[in-house]
Amino acid sequence: MTDESTWNIKPHTSAKHEILRKYLGAWFPILALPGHYRQIIYLDGFAGPGVYSDGEQGSPFIALKALLDHPLFNRWSETEFVFIFIEAHKERYQVLLNEVAKFWNQRKGGKPDNIRVDTFNGIFTDSASQTLNRYRINRVQTPTFAFIDPFGWSDTPMTVISNLLSFSDKCEILFSFMYDSINRFLTYDDTNTINHLTELFDTTEYRKVRNYPSVELRKEFTRKLYMDQLKDNGGLKLVRSFDLNDVKRRRTVNMLMFGTKNSKGLKVMKEAMWSLDPVNGYSFHGFAGDQQMLFSPEPDTTPLQKAILEKFSGTKVSIRTIDRFVIEETDYLATHYKKQVLKILEKEGTITCVSPRKQRYSYPPGTIELPPKSWRVGLCRVGLF
Repeated sequence: MTDESTWNIKPHTSAKHEILRKYLGAWFPILALPGHYRQIIYLDGFAGPGVYSDGEQGSPFIALKALLDHPLFNRWSETEFVFIFIEAHKERYQVLLNEVAKFWNQRKGGKPDNIRVDTFNGIFTDSASQTLNRYRINRVQTPTFAFIDPFGWSDTPMTVISNLLSFSDKCEILFSFMYDSINRFLTYDDTNTINHLTELFDTTEYRKVRNYPSVELRKEFTRKLYMDQLKDNGGLKLVRSFDLNDVKRRRTVNMLMFGTKNSKGLKVMKEAMWSLDPVNGYSFHGFAGDQQMLFSPEPDTTPLQKAILEKFSGTKVSIRTIDRFVIEETDYLATHYKKQVLKILEKEGTITCVSPRKQRYSYPPGTIELPPKSWRVGLCRVGLF
C-alpha cells in the first residue's frame, strides 16, 4: 500500500457518505418488496480503495452495509443485488480487491447468495454503460442507482452519464459536481480545457459564463446549465442540486446533483438531507425557488414562504398543486409547508380558511387564493372542492 493508494477522509466526504447511507437505507426496501424486481443494481463509478488510511470505510462498503444491515434484508432473498465497483487506479484497485475479500471473510455467514459484487479496473468513461448492459435481465428495466464521486472533473462526460441513465427508466444518479475546481477553468481558452469542459456539459454554452460578472450569477448559470443538460440528455424528470459550502472560505466546494425519474426518489433524498448532522466546517444548502436555504435541525421556512407566495401570488391554487411544488421544485419536505408556512400565515391573518374542516389549522385538499404580488400581506382563502 503506497501513499497514493489511501488517504485520510475529509469531513465533506464523510457528509456525502452519510447522505449515501441514509438514501440507500430507504431506496433498497422500496424496490426490494417481494414480487417487484428480480434484480437491483448499485454502481460506484469512482470506487477508490474502499478504505481510508484512518480506517474509515469508503463508499463501496457504505452501500453494502446499507443493504446487509437493513432489518428486512432476510426477506429479500428472491431479489439479486448487484454491486458494481469501478476504479481506474491500479494500486487503489488492488487495495479495493483486498478490502472486498476481507469484508466477506470477516462477515458471519460470508456473502449471501443473492448478492453479487463485481469490481472493474478501468476508467469510468469506458466501463459504466458497457458494464451495466451485462446485467440487464432479458432487456427488463432494472432499478439502478449510480454514485459518481470523481477525483476531478475531466473524466465524467455528459454523453457517458446520459448513456448510463438510458439503461433503465428507473435509473437514478447522485453526482458530485466539483464546482470549486470547475469554476477556475470556465473562462480558459486553451484547447485541452475547452474540450474537457465541452465534454462535461456536452455543449459550448458554458462559455456564456463570461456574461455573468458576479460570483453568484456565475454560479447559478453554471448550476442551471448542468441541471438542464441532465434533464434534456439524460431524460431525468427531476434534478435537484445541493450545495456543499466551505464555511470558512465562504465558497461552494461541490454541488451534489441528484437526478431521478420518480418523485418518490426525490422525496427520499430530501429526507436524507434533512436528517444530516451538522458537518464540521461545512454546510449544506438547497433552494426554494430562487431562495437559498440551509439544511439544519431546526428548519427556517422563511425562504419556503417567500417561494410559495412568489410562485402562486394572484392565482387560485389547490393544496395538491402547492404540495407538488414543494416536493418537486424546492428542497423542503411536504411536512414543512403545512405546519410551518400555511399554519403561520393563517394565524397571522395572511390567509383565511372559508371552507368547512374538521380541525383548525389543517389543510385538506382544497383551494388557496393568494394575494397579488403588490400586496405585502393579503387575504388568502382556503376552500375545499
